[in-house]
Amino acid sequence: MHCCICGRCRGDPLYEKDATMGEVIENAARELQALQEGGVDGILIANEFSLPYEKKVSYVTVAAMGRIVGELKKEIKVPFGVNIVSNPLATIDLAAAVEADMG
Repeated sequence: MHCCICGRCRGDPLYEKDATMGEVIENAARELQALQEGGVDGILIANEFSLPYEKKVSYVTVAAMGRIVGELKKEIKVPFGVNIVSNPLATIDLAAAVEADMG
């Protein structure tokens, strides 16, 4: 299992106002492709760059992660899971919404 780390998402405290979700998705897609070409047997899609970590993330961050996974899902060829850092309930909600193999 290897981690595909999403960049800062909308709703994150340090999200750059000039950044676009398209850029975040493109970066995550490149990382996903590299990991799969490298032979990983599973992927964990996480918001590791949602700094500083919050005990309760914004609904916008969870929605943004859902969009990222939705965009990547057609390219995912191995079992995958999701993680909303420091927020297990949001992780479970997201995993259910995107039909992740683990969460």
